[in-house]
Amino acid sequence: MSQKKQDKIQKQKKVQGIYRKIKQQSRGDKDDKNDNKIGVIIVNICVVLAILALLLNAFIKEF
Repeated sequence: MSQKKQDKIQKQKKVQGIYRKIKQQSRGDKDDKNDNKIGVIIVNICVVLAILALLLNAFIKEF
């Protein structure tokens, strides 16, 4: 092969490698975001349950 073709192939391989790394990083970021959403949902559920417990406790003491 000529030198130009070899250079072109090397550049393509380099770009493909960079593209793969970027894709893997973006997949990792999405996983982190999903984990964060799950944590927020769990905290919200706990807060709602705590408020309900306080309200029920207040109503029970009132009657």
